[in-house]
Amino acid sequence: MSVETTTTATAAAPSVFSRLMSRRVRIATGLVCATVAAVALSAGGASADGGPEDPHGDLTELTAADLGLPEGPQMMAMAATSGDDRPDFQMPFKCGETWQGASRAHHSPSANAIDWTQGGSTVNSPVVASADGVVSKVRDLGGSSYGKYVVINHGGGWSTVYAHLNGFNTSTGATVKAGQQIGIVGSTGNSSGAHLHYEQRHDLVDRRTVFNGSAFGGSGSWSKSLTSKNCETKTPEPKPEGPGDGGTGSTGMVDLASADLNGDNVIDVAAVEASTGKLWLYKGAPNGTVASGGNRVLIGSGGWNGMSNLTGGDFTGDGKDDIVAVEESTGKLWLYKGADNSTISSGGSRVLIGSGGWNGMSNLTALNLNGDKIADLAAVEKSTGKLYLYPGNGTGLNARKEIGSGGWNGMSNLTGMDLNNSGRQDLVAVEKSTGKLFMYPGDKGYLSPRIQIGSGGWNGMSDLIGGDLLNSQLSDDLIAVQNSTGKLFLYPGTGSGGLGARKEIGVGGW
Repeated sequence: MSVETTTTATAAAPSVFSRLMSRRVRIATGLVCATVAAVALSAGGASADGGPEDPHGDLTELTAADLGLPEGPQMMAMAATSGDDRPDFQMPFKCGETWQGASRAHHSPSANAIDWTQGGSTVNSPVVASADGVVSKVRDLGGSSYGKYVVINHGGGWSTVYAHLNGFNTSTGATVKAGQQIGIVGSTGNSSGAHLHYEQRHDLVDRRTVFNGSAFGGSGSWSKSLTSKNCETKTPEPKPEGPGDGGTGSTGMVDLASADLNGDNVIDVAAVEASTGKLWLYKGAPNGTVASGGNRVLIGSGGWNGMSNLTGGDFTGDGKDDIVAVEESTGKLWLYKGADNSTISSGGSRVLIGSGGWNGMSNLTALNLNGDKIADLAAVEKSTGKLYLYPGNGTGLNARKEIGSGGWNGMSNLTGMDLNNSGRQDLVAVEKSTGKLFMYPGDKGYLSPRIQIGSGGWNGMSDLIGGDLLNSQLSDDLIAVQNSTGKLFLYPGTGSGGLGARKEIGVGGW
């Protein structure tokens, strides 16, 4: 896949994620690596027409701990009492919805897993529980493997897995009913198009999928449509509440971006409402707070759930921050100019600054490394794990340069901010394997060796963004969503490259 700007095109070779073999529980006999094939994208997601198209690559094997299930003798005892007493599994979608399911012989982790798409309405569509159970795991692996995923334990050794989600509507330990919403469809992790990856497991092993008592699937590559009969929800589906208005920990907003869109030198928070596709602005105040849900401003009337990797910065050099985003269906990169009055240009007035291939990049973030007042764009190449910088020139992007030689697929939530008060932005990112937070100081167009600024637990946070929200501090501040509660927190910058004690600035629903 190539990534093109208006001035350059760079080829990228596919690669396959390596497996972690030591002390792992195998999830399928004769498990083989899936080949990362060329992916044909529909208007809203990955193709699922029964051909060889593969909307995701190899997925890391999941242990009992990864599934949130008991390990060792306890797990085996639970499975031994179950026999083949499979729950009455239904499709993971709302009653009456028709979806296209597909698999293939070398589907990872096995051909029993199903990838689901629904044409142009795939992205951010509700995902519901297949049967009653208890949520045993809500996890975000960032740009690798299953990405954001949920596991439900249905008892008797049976569990279901829902992967590549864009957001969560549940939390670990929650009791859920069949048909109750648990998340929304996305393209997180090792995914190249919006779809739901779904598994039914028994004793950790991925089993033949059955819906409403009938087996679904066949040998080799196959695809077919099915209408959901998940129609017996016994409790009302939880309605996500607006950010700042309370909430139950559901993540109703996705793709947060920081940008000063009202010209007061304090960053505002832009975010996409997953259920409507609307883009909202939460104005920042110099005391380190953002507007409540009741005072938010609509700046995009719809369709933003078809965009991804939103980031904010002054890409035109006119002193006004702009929004940049990837159009998932085409891979094009678009610039929405900021007007300094809490608005951005409409879709008809947006500017094309990348002609294609940008859905092969992840973790896009505005990152001005040379201090020239024009935002540059940093992004991770999914196939290689390399980090590239695309210098801004005021009208678009110049030819990219490599600023990270590899391994950046192991980092998540990249954000650009001046954390050490140097006048150049630094790169902040979470190490997925440890949950540690690192700063990579900006230095004359490149990055200096990293410095640890958070000792752990940061893989429980998402949508990290940076900017000057608390004007009394000497440097930019960090904002992040807590996955388990949906709360929004501010971590004030200290001016010396560190972060102060966090404070809650959004009580739920984020």
